[in-house]
Amino acid sequence: MNATAQLTQEQSSPTAVGLTRVINNSAALFLLDLLNKAIPLIVFPRVVRALGPAVYGQLGFAAAVAGFFGLLASPGFSTYALREAAKNSESVPFLVKHVLGARMVFAAAAYALLALFTLFFAPPDHQTRLLIMLSGLAFVAGSVDTQWIFAARSRMSVIAVQGALAQLAYAGLIVALVRGSRDAWIIPSATLVSLGLSTLLIWVPARREFHIPLPEISPQTWSLFLPICLVMGFSSLMSMIYDQIDVVMLKYFRADAELGTYVASYGLMTMAMSFVPILGQVFLPLLSETAGQNSITKNGKAEKTYLLWFGNATVGLALPIAVGGFILAAPLTLFVFGSQYSGSGMLFRWLMLTIITAPAASYCGAQLIPNGREKKYLVAVLAGAATNVFLNLLFIPRYGALAAAFTTAFSQGVVALMNYLFVRDLTRPPLLTAVAISVPATAVMTVGLLLVKMFFPVHVLVLVTLGGLTYLGVYALSLSLWNSRRG
Repeated sequence: MNATAQLTQEQSSPTAVGLTRVINNSAALFLLDLLNKAIPLIVFPRVVRALGPAVYGQLGFAAAVAGFFGLLASPGFSTYALREAAKNSESVPFLVKHVLGARMVFAAAAYALLALFTLFFAPPDHQTRLLIMLSGLAFVAGSVDTQWIFAARSRMSVIAVQGALAQLAYAGLIVALVRGSRDAWIIPSATLVSLGLSTLLIWVPARREFHIPLPEISPQTWSLFLPICLVMGFSSLMSMIYDQIDVVMLKYFRADAELGTYVASYGLMTMAMSFVPILGQVFLPLLSETAGQNSITKNGKAEKTYLLWFGNATVGLALPIAVGGFILAAPLTLFVFGSQYSGSGMLFRWLMLTIITAPAASYCGAQLIPNGREKKYLVAVLAGAATNVFLNLLFIPRYGALAAAFTTAFSQGVVALMNYLFVRDLTRPPLLTAVAISVPATAVMTVGLLLVKMFFPVHVLVLVTLGGLTYLGVYALSLSLWNSRRG
């Protein structure tokens, strides 16, 4: 083989191509994530301050209830479609026609069940019931979403552009219309408008580039994919139980103000943990393409490389965010929420434990769905859901929102452990290097933040910036020293 041919082969290897896709897709989603963080810095404080803890608690409860029925509306359809489209691009027309058709039917049925729940079982106040019904319209509008097509083809730039436009539309509506607690209905309505715009902006290029057909309702075809989707969907339902059941329980056991404080703190934690779904979007298509390959093949080596990158990114992001959030919890929540959300600093501090356990669960379970182990994924999240429900029933009546913060983190840890046990026979690249590089950088960042906080009365945003720059600088130095030793 001559040198030119060999160079061409190396450039087109799965790892080389995969690195380019990871960088490009990560960059696109990172820019979107910056916008997603910049907009909430304006919208989120405005909403929580305008609504107040009690009404914001009602909004959080409505969103949690609608979320459960939303999983009934789409039991694993998008995840299944993404996985199959990543494996074989020629299956996209079939997936759009039949999977989306099934999703539309399930969405309509789920909304009908949501209406019955609201009528007979929801708290009796009018505003909470209105918020539940408005929040449920989101999963009806999202039933024709085709974002998974571009995710499967690693076209994250398209997703980033439509996501940015939808976020701007949402922010504009909130800033222009929300003035007080009576405007709570505007929040789910703005979400609905934003989702509709996002769906339209994805559907138009999908029709143009991939010539996708319109969805069809053909129950006779559903047997080809519905059993797999139902397993995935039930897994997602269990996952949401250990993620959101505490919000529902707090509504029935504690005051709305305490619920609102917890929902606000949890929302801020979720913003800090937004890198987890981004990494999932980047790596799920890549792992689906290479799943099940022998480790000595090119695809098998690529799978191991993708997992190594995924693990390094997970450790490198989760550790400093968790530690920094723990240290700056009080001034950060005071800056975002204001003084009316008393106790949010303590809740946010202990919710930082979830920044460690949730990414661990995501990373350890990243190979289950690509390798067709949906039932094992279901067992893992079922264990997490059962643990969370039991602990919440035991501790929330007595300790309230603080108990919910601990039980969420602990339940995510249970899922992480179960996922790890279920993938031990698959490719597992070592992560000691990622830990060895991240821990010193996090330690230096911690010392710097504590010293500056102790001796200099600076704004919390300055502390966040200082902590981030310190971590990145020491991390880059540690990475350089590590690579030079290996070289």
